[in-house]
Amino acid sequence: MSGIIKISHPITAYATIGGQGNYSINSKVHKFDDNNMIKGGYGGGGNAYNYYLCENDYGTGSGGGQTSVKFLTNDLWHRVIVAGAGGWSDNSYTESNYVDDGSGGLGGGFIAQGYWVDGVLNSDRIANSTFGFTFGSGESARQKGSLNPYGQHDYDILVDRPGAGSGWFGGFAGHHGNAGSGGGSSWALSAEAIFPEGEIYANGSFYNETESHPYFFSLNDGYVFTEVKTYPGVWVGNGRLVITVLDSIICPSCACFNRISFMYELLFVLVLETNAK
Repeated sequence: MSGIIKISHPITAYATIGGQGNYSINSKVHKFDDNNMIKGGYGGGGNAYNYYLCENDYGTGSGGGQTSVKFLTNDLWHRVIVAGAGGWSDNSYTESNYVDDGSGGLGGGFIAQGYWVDGVLNSDRIANSTFGFTFGSGESARQKGSLNPYGQHDYDILVDRPGAGSGWFGGFAGHHGNAGSGGGSSWALSAEAIFPEGEIYANGSFYNETESHPYFFSLNDGYVFTEVKTYPGVWVGNGRLVITVLDSIICPSCACFNRISFMYELLFVLVLETNAK
């Protein structure tokens, strides 16, 4: 995700650097336990179920965290540019007919990607500029389906449940032992941006929080990005934020402004591709 912005006066800016999701196990305990989950990446990545069946079939991936820049106040409603993260997969085992292929979806685009269930892409619910699991968080695995009214309520196979990626809006979890989880969407405050209307709820990765506010900025506030580009794809690692000063101008009043490029180098899009056996 990248964009160019002109700053004509001093402001306070904050950054969230998204953390990488984690494909692993916490213990060799084959039981769904909310207190023993694989933590999602910093920045709202969804937690994953701790899965262990045997020495050659274990592990589930948690979702990646969004990388973002916020102006004036350090909260979700003051974000001005956001790069979404990817959802991760179920266990690494896949049969030759793609049964148990639960790959995760990409983040990084204005419209994120869904997730695979038994080798088939599910795009019924995908994060975009006005919709997703919730504002700023990817969905965590749950034992009995999603609490979001638009989430996956039917559930199957109570093991190896991955977490979804965070973003402007976070992705949805598959809630199925043979499914991945979706990626989070990207967004930037630009002339082409689609704005969510009214109160925007941030319910947290378990959908048990209730804070809401309208989005703070408008196109008239002087913080509009130009030349915005997204780069959906696979990025393995933590998010990165690169700030480049393109030029500065000395005005007659002796004030100056910097033309700054905020560039995210595919922060944190994670897809685990399972090998057919």
